[in-house]
Amino acid sequence: MKRLLNDKVLIRLVLGNLLVAFLLALATWLGLRATHQSDMDVGIAVTENQARSLSLELAAQMRLVDNALASIAHHYHNHGGQGPDATMLTLYEILQEQRGLLPFLTALRVADAQGQVVQFSSEDEPSFSIAGRNYFARARQTDRLVVSDPLISHSFQKWALVLARRLQGGDGSFHGVVYAVISAEHFHQLFQSHAFGADSAIALRTDKHLLVARFSASEPQSMAGIGAAVVSDEYYRAMARSREHGWYITPTQLDGVERITAYQRLAGYPLTVFTGLGTQHHLATWRASAWRAWGLTAASMLLIALGSVSLYLLQQREKVARIEVSELLRQQRLFMDNDLIGMARMRERQLLWTNTALQHMLQRSADELLDMPLRALCADEETYQCMDEQACAALRELGKFHAQLQLQTRDGGLLWVDASGAALSHGESLWVFVDIDTLKRGEQSAQHLAMHDPLTGLANRRSLQAQLEQALEHTDGAGQLLALCFMDLDGFKHINDTQGHDAGDEVLRVVARRLLAQRRAGDCAARLGGDEFVLLLSGLRSAHDAIQVMERCLSSVSQPVRLGNGVLVKVGASIGVALSQPHGPQMSAPQLLQRADEAMYEAKRTGKGRIVLAPSASPQASAGAGISEL
Repeated sequence: MKRLLNDKVLIRLVLGNLLVAFLLALATWLGLRATHQSDMDVGIAVTENQARSLSLELAAQMRLVDNALASIAHHYHNHGGQGPDATMLTLYEILQEQRGLLPFLTALRVADAQGQVVQFSSEDEPSFSIAGRNYFARARQTDRLVVSDPLISHSFQKWALVLARRLQGGDGSFHGVVYAVISAEHFHQLFQSHAFGADSAIALRTDKHLLVARFSASEPQSMAGIGAAVVSDEYYRAMARSREHGWYITPTQLDGVERITAYQRLAGYPLTVFTGLGTQHHLATWRASAWRAWGLTAASMLLIALGSVSLYLLQQREKVARIEVSELLRQQRLFMDNDLIGMARMRERQLLWTNTALQHMLQRSADELLDMPLRALCADEETYQCMDEQACAALRELGKFHAQLQLQTRDGGLLWVDASGAALSHGESLWVFVDIDTLKRGEQSAQHLAMHDPLTGLANRRSLQAQLEQALEHTDGAGQLLALCFMDLDGFKHINDTQGHDAGDEVLRVVARRLLAQRRAGDCAARLGGDEFVLLLSGLRSAHDAIQVMERCLSSVSQPVRLGNGVLVKVGASIGVALSQPHGPQMSAPQLLQRADEAMYEAKRTGKGRIVLAPSASPQASAGAGISEL
């Protein structure tokens, strides 16, 4: 009978040890899985944001080139009847003008109907024929912009991309093409300036999957793969799901590096930009944490196994049973009182026992925690309800519960923990708490970086888009106006060229601080890139309110700036203001931004250093606002 009783005790002890080992393994696995997914989500968000930003920047460059080609084609159509010499002279002048406005172009040329290049933006270029080029044949058949496949340029014998438009006479007949050449090196340099990791990569591909340009941080000088479609199966599967945007994870075919790759198609153009973040570098911290966590778990499980063996031996040696059991309990206390993983036992929402690690986490003694109600540890009522309702239901139905939540420390601070609970007998439950506060703070910092401009600290394009859409929803039908004010600095390029990029960055930071000082409470100030800024003004009663704010901003920005080297510089600003419609259908965020951008270019065209109010899209609003230039 005594032997049978001892066997039952042994079985219970073994099962208890196995349960603790299972809980440790489960807690470690759940915690690592959660942190891995969190790290991957951050990586995906970073690459998607980078792809979205680059696509907007590249689309803006493509629009500039498209507008220039369309302007030249329109001018030729209207003035092509002046005679060959006059037409050629006019073409040369307008090519020179547009070439000056588009410094990133490698060449801007005109070819006649037979494909012979007759006009150059540079006088020292030799004449040649493009009749055999595919884009020449395509441009002959359409009035729309033609984007070529990657090709080797006739003149400078390097990879480039060509954008072309058809030239036609007054009778509609084909007279040739005007086309712009953008070298692959231009895209390579642009991508290099946006590199965001030790093994990151940025690429541009056509809709035929042909590589136009690529920059890899691990191989910065490599031009491999241009003009070819060397892509993975994951790439094709992602494209099958969505051609516009998406992401996938796979080793890159060109260099074998596994990356989180996000892509975004350029709006209106057959090009897609890809940004990749290497998982080896991005997940290095997580892998180190995983090794440490599993090492501790394995050591703990080994200790439990050794304890079970010891208990069995104690069963066979009844004379030394009490000594052996006492030693085992001591070893178990050492394990439970580790400094890394907090543990607690609860019954009816009250703490019955806590280990040293949890006491250190909460900055409370064991006596303070004994019989403490769960509500006193929860950060707020919502967290308590989660633990009270969801956790109790899960423990009752499934026997386990897992969540990431905040606990309140003795000094009132909040601590993020990864909590895993398991139901025990008699209404008790065992909880394991892993400190993930540093990881959570890192995630919040990464989220802040994803929504703000790193140079000035202002909101970035993604943040502005979200705030603008939210403001439009709140403004719709409220009888109040919303103003989107697009500001482009005048004279900034001269400072950048003469004083250097560091001086230019200093000027941008000063301008950002001045805009923040002049804006009203609740207004959003953002930097889109380069020297372009946007102010989002809400709660306006009239256009005059917006003009008053922007006049203060213009006056403040125009004040001289003393650089760190003592040089005094000065910039101006051209501002375009677009108002929402107080009545009728509301404009979308892209439409409002486009109208503000057009008004800003009108301010540039009419003399700079002024504010131009875009015309309202509705007759009711235009009666009050109209077109104004200040």
